[in-house]
This record gives sequence, C-alpha cells and structure tokens, in this order.
Amino acid sequence: MIKTIRFMAFAGLHLALVSAVLAIGKPNIVLVMADDLGYGDVGYTGNPVQKTPHLDAMAREGIRFDRFYAAAPVCSPTRGSCLTGRHPFRYNIPWAGEYPLPHEEITLAEALKTAGYATGHFGKWHVGGLSKTVKQSYFAGPVDPETYSPPWEHGFDVCFTTESMMPTYNPYYHVGGEFGTDTYRFVAGKPIAKGQRTGGFTCRDRYWTGPGRMVDEWLEGDDSAIIMDRALQFITRCARAEKPFLSLVWFHTPHTPVVAGDEDREPYAEHPMEAQHWHGSIAAMDKQIGRLRTELKKLGISDNTIVWFCSDNGPSYIHDLNSTGGLRGKKATLWEGGIRVPAVMEWPARLKEARVVKAPVSTSDFYPTLLTVLGITMPNQPVLDGIDVLPLIEGRLSERPGAIAFQAPVKSKHDVLAVPGSKQLCLIDDRYKLISVDGGKTWFLYDLVQDPKEERDIAVRKPGIVAGMRAELMPWVESCKESAAGADY
Repeated sequence: MIKTIRFMAFAGLHLALVSAVLAIGKPNIVLVMADDLGYGDVGYTGNPVQKTPHLDAMAREGIRFDRFYAAAPVCSPTRGSCLTGRHPFRYNIPWAGEYPLPHEEITLAEALKTAGYATGHFGKWHVGGLSKTVKQSYFAGPVDPETYSPPWEHGFDVCFTTESMMPTYNPYYHVGGEFGTDTYRFVAGKPIAKGQRTGGFTCRDRYWTGPGRMVDEWLEGDDSAIIMDRALQFITRCARAEKPFLSLVWFHTPHTPVVAGDEDREPYAEHPMEAQHWHGSIAAMDKQIGRLRTELKKLGISDNTIVWFCSDNGPSYIHDLNSTGGLRGKKATLWEGGIRVPAVMEWPARLKEARVVKAPVSTSDFYPTLLTVLGITMPNQPVLDGIDVLPLIEGRLSERPGAIAFQAPVKSKHDVLAVPGSKQLCLIDDRYKLISVDGGKTWFLYDLVQDPKEERDIAVRKPGIVAGMRAELMPWVESCKESAAGADY
C-alpha cells in the first residue's frame, strides 16, 4: 500500500542506526541536482558519446539507483519534494513556474538546524521568488510579491541562489535568440567578453545571497564551476569549524540555454556545434562533481559525508540531443522517460560496499531518510509521501515497502494519448506501473521488470491488478486535495 505516513512513526525504529551515527559523528550531507538530465544522458547508463567519469565512478564505487524517480515530471514540484518529503500537490506546486513553497512547510534545512547543522543553498531554487520588488524569472508580467519564498526564509543560512534557469556559461549573458527558440545558436570560439552584446541579451535572473542582496558583478566561465566555487567555500568553512553541514548544490545544467566553454567542447569537436555545447556542458558539470569529491577528501571529511546526486526530471522536448536511455516519453509526462532519472550516492563511513538498488526510490525519500539517519523527529510534521529508504540502500530490504504515487497536469503536446487540460495519474510499485493520461478515464498497466520501455499494455490481461492499484491510488489523490486545502497545517 502507499506509505503516506507521519514521521512520528519512525520514532524508536532505528535505534541501532542512531547509535552508529553517534559513533562516527553526524554525517555531512551534500545533495546535488542536475536540471533536465535524462536517464540516458550519463556514461554509466550507456550513453555512447557523453563522458561523465566522476558520476560513473560514484555509480561504480557507491550506490547506484536503477529506478530512481523525480516526484514530478518538471522542475519546481520535484524540488519541493526534495525539501519536504511530500508530494507537490500537497503544497500547491503542481507545475514549474512562479509557485511559492508555503512557509508552513517544514524543510530539510529547518529540520537539520535543530540538530546543529549549518545549511547552504547554491544554484537554482525555483520554488518561490527571491525579491518582492525586482522581477526575476522568464515569466511575463510584473513581479508578484505574493510569490516571495526564498531559501533564506526556509532554513538556509548561506545562499548563492537564482530564482530559475540561467545560461550554463557566462550565466548573466545569453548568446542567441529568445529563451526557448534559438537556444542552441551560440557564437563559437572564445568565451564572451564582458560587455559584448552581439546577437544576444542580458538575462533577467541574478544570483542572490540574501534579502535584498543581489550579486550584480560579472560572473564569467562555466556556471557549474561558479556554483561549486561558492558551495566549496561554505563546505570548507564548516569543515574547519568542525560543524556538520547540509549543502544543496542545484546546478542549472543541462537546462536551456545550454552553452559550454572551449575546453569542455573540445572532446566533442567532431560533432555539430549544438551537440558540442550540449555534451560539453554536462561534462563541465561532471567535472565539478569530481572536484567536490576531491575537495571533501582533502578536507578529511569524505568518509562521513553523504553525497547524493539526481536529476529533477527527464530530458526536455526542445531538442533531440538528450536521451532517456530508450525509456518512453520525456519531460512533462509521467511515462518513465519523464520521471526516471539518473541517481547515485556515497557515504563511505556507513555504505562500505558498492550496491545497485533496483527497487523504486523517489526524491520525496530524501527528507524522511535523512531525518531517520539523524534521529530527528519534527513536531507538527505534515503527512509525508516519502519513506526511509536506508534499508533498501543497505540491502536489508530488496523491495520497497509500498508504492510511489504521482499526479501532474497534462501539459506536453508530444503525448498523443494525453488529454489537454486533464490530469496524469500514476502508481508504481516494485513491478507494476498503473498510469492514466486522461484524468482516470483510461488506464494502462505495464510490467516494468519485463517491459521498462512501457511498450506492452497488460491492463486487459490483469484487471485485478488494475483494480487493486486504482483502489490505492485514488484515496491518495483525495488526501492530496485535503492537504492542498490546508488540512496538514
């Protein structure tokens, strides 16, 4: 059954785990997220072109999740699930855009601060506005102060944050046409000089470090490196002060506008320019993940630092350079290609052997897992959709105790089965996936163990499974409506 639980249920269940944490000290936590990186966009899942040696090493040496799911098929709602452990429909962020994370929500940062953690956010936020007066984001219209919900009001001590997407090189300036139209027509050759304005425009978004503190200096070079620079400054300060920390490193890569510097494009020089920028930007991000791992070792804290990487959703429909690894659908859909994403993790002090987790795991599982590891119980905790997945990670369980439920609006124009203006509904357990793309009028069933590409609908052959999964899913949908109406606060 679906595990919609209150966190109080975890109390007393993992005394041995808490004792182990006390023995080795509180682990540092670094949650790394890519933006629009598809399941097939990394080397370790079989991409024949893309070079990601550092992610490949994490997959080989640590924990590899073969069925890791973003809680939503687009950015903002997934990010909220990472912060809260809850499904996006509970906190009213159904889609990407100017939806604020409610201040009543308890975030991972707020929870960890109760255990003495320093907290930092670096990169893309996209679950609320960063200013009540200065317009950010690419959405039309004036700034709406009602969307103001920045990370520094959700438990983060240190921030270097943008409201939404940024170019992945020289982030304050975009070469090409308007967002979403000519995003791959970049000037080849040397990086853009400060003040150069030929064929492009200055991006509206800026990095912010706190209330009213906009970073207005020129930021030059790879955006992933710019983000990691600030994250490592924070991590180094915490390490030297012997203070445990939570650091969210949320890259913009490889969301459009995608551009890479000469050095990162060079290994892909035989490909067209658009592909050079695409592959180069991902390689540049991977390089920064390697830099993170190296610096943690230099600081002497790598063994007891949890590094957990994933993407926020599947790859975009804007171009065909990306890859789902053969999975059906892309971003904006609840087909596997829209929500199954690459994910790896390492925590050498506790997870001493490499392991492949084949059971489904979700971004909503971050919050309950990490709070259970630390023995934290938050008062007045709203209902959770994620669960503690450490037993899966450690191999004490091979199957997930309960299914993962999804819902999302129908927005994609590329799904011929979807009904515009309707809702996508989905339930995934260890073997089966039940999905509707017309608000529940028509249901499809797939055996993801035998048919991960969702090519053979078996709903007619297994009506009992369809009925049973619907009986689990629909009450959950209703419970989300109650949460959205404020019942959890």
